[in-house]
Amino acid sequence: MRTLIVAAACAALATVPVHAAPKGETLEQVVKKVQQQQKKTTTLQANFRQEKELALLSKPEVSTGTFVYSKPNNVLWTYAAPKRVTMLISGGVLTTYYPDLNKAEKIEVKRFEDQIFKYMGASGAIDELGRYFNFTFTDRATEPGYLLDLQPKSAGIAKRVRHIRIWIDKKTYLTNKVEYTEGDGDITRYEFTNIRVNDTVEPTRFTLKLPAGTRVEQMKIQ
Repeated sequence: MRTLIVAAACAALATVPVHAAPKGETLEQVVKKVQQQQKKTTTLQANFRQEKELALLSKPEVSTGTFVYSKPNNVLWTYAAPKRVTMLISGGVLTTYYPDLNKAEKIEVKRFEDQIFKYMGASGAIDELGRYFNFTFTDRATEPGYLLDLQPKSAGIAKRVRHIRIWIDKKTYLTNKVEYTEGDGDITRYEFTNIRVNDTVEPTRFTLKLPAGTRVEQMKIQ
């Protein structure tokens, strides 16, 4: 669920308090262009690279795969390596399928869909995040992207999320990198490449047919 929400949260940005004066383009100008791009986006597809730095691991754990989003409420993550995992939100249900284990987990998320998918549609996402995080915006002429740093406003939030960094491409105004530091110091990074906007996505992409004999567990969000 954290993986899905992080990806969704990086998809839309709106005006928030700025704690460092940017040089060049202002946050408000960038936000406006991001929102314009968001309104025109009905589908989004990309390749991704996920890197995790965990206290228990001697070196980062790297995974690769693909990401697909279709408005209003379908998301598909497919992890191809090193372990195969499929994560699908469709019809108000999050299904996580582990083909190598012949196992699937299902979680009812319909009551959380508004919270998850409003980040995809620029419908007040930053107003919500601004309640919990302070923002710093950086625009360096030598860098290909804008950088947003999110720092938690309270110790309670910091116990779960220490830091979020979001990079926005200056040409496309799409998020192409995200870094998420958890309360215990573990770090997860995502880098999105080969990003395609509004290419045709067949509805069947969001239908997951589990093989006969797959063990299915019904889970609850804690």
